[in-house]
Amino acid sequence: MKYVLEIENVSKFFYGLVAIDDLTIKVKPGQIYGIIGPNGAGKTTLFNCVTGIYRPEKGTIKYKGEDITGMSPHKIAQKGVLRTFQNIRLFKEMSVAENIMAGCHTKSQQKWYHSILHTPFYKKDENKYWKRVEELMEFFNLTKFAMTPTGDLSYGNQRKVEMARALAADPELLILDEPAAGLNENETIELTNIILKIKEMGLGIMMIEHDMDMVMKLTDYITVINFGKEISQGVPSFVQDDPRVVEAYIGSDDEEDEV
Repeated sequence: MKYVLEIENVSKFFYGLVAIDDLTIKVKPGQIYGIIGPNGAGKTTLFNCVTGIYRPEKGTIKYKGEDITGMSPHKIAQKGVLRTFQNIRLFKEMSVAENIMAGCHTKSQQKWYHSILHTPFYKKDENKYWKRVEELMEFFNLTKFAMTPTGDLSYGNQRKVEMARALAADPELLILDEPAAGLNENETIELTNIILKIKEMGLGIMMIEHDMDMVMKLTDYITVINFGKEISQGVPSFVQDDPRVVEAYIGSDDEEDEV
């Protein structure tokens, strides 16, 4: 498998306005792929197209060679494309362990009656998934918070629970929407190390992130978009020095003269 995700000539419009304009992006297994650009550039809209929240008007999105364009979000998740959100979305009243367990159920083959009747299949399935929950809590250093309501955790630990829940579904592509948003310096360093460990598992990772230090340390390849259109693409060192990227973020000298 050469690519885990292929976004080919994708465009998305809202009431005639262009949000995504003919984007092509290809993510390899075990690659951390950064999507960056100014606020309002269309980054989250792109992720919403990949995960089935939006259907693009043009282009195709393929996961492991299969066309998933416009497929429903839960089916895309079941296939192995999982995401986190810029604004953390957890079951705040539920414990850390229960939140992570919710991610396991994405892959579960249980029917509604299995849990009611407590069939042997149900017991085997639940034991397997609780073991997975324990492994993920240890991986994210969350074991001591297993029974703590998630809403009582620090913001940094809530972010880890969200990522653990996504990994519980055994994805092959993990999509991170501003994972370092709201984190302090130490939490950002810890998160960076966690993402590198996730990469070692062989997962493809796409991430939007405004922390440029983090982006440059983590990513293998970057696409920069502005007003929904690609303006630069390449390895971090190339993108960082691309005049088109500098102009998109801070403006050109001509624009400054006009002020």
